[in-house]
Amino acid sequence: MNIRKRIVAIIIKNKKILLVKGKGYNELWTPGGKIEEGETQEETLKRELKEEINLEVLSMKFFKTYLNQSPYSKDWMTETKCFFATVNGTPKPQKEIEAIIWYGKDDGKNYPMIEENEKLIADLMKENLL
Repeated sequence: MNIRKRIVAIIIKNKKILLVKGKGYNELWTPGGKIEEGETQEETLKRELKEEINLEVLSMKFFKTYLNQSPYSKDWMTETKCFFATVNGTPKPQKEIEAIIWYGKDDGKNYPMIEENEKLIADLMKENLL
């Protein structure tokens, strides 16, 4: 089984988490992406947030790792390391992102999302952060 490693940002404002919708996808996910060869986790998160939603990462703090079956390929697992991120700027969709959604606990099943985000959101609700 192949494992794709991802680093993502947890950005919370007014008890809502910032999620993105990629062009050509139905599901929402946390902003971030896969680690490129030679990159640190911090470098990956900084690059991905700048590329995807034009935000500058000021600081990041590890929260949790999730391991799930890839929703797009049965041959891949996705290991996602989630970090609380302090950012600068206003999120704005860039080339591969279609929309930015501020998702709160009352949004329920209004939006489809990948399994790791369902787990992450449940954990954030347990911590009373959403």
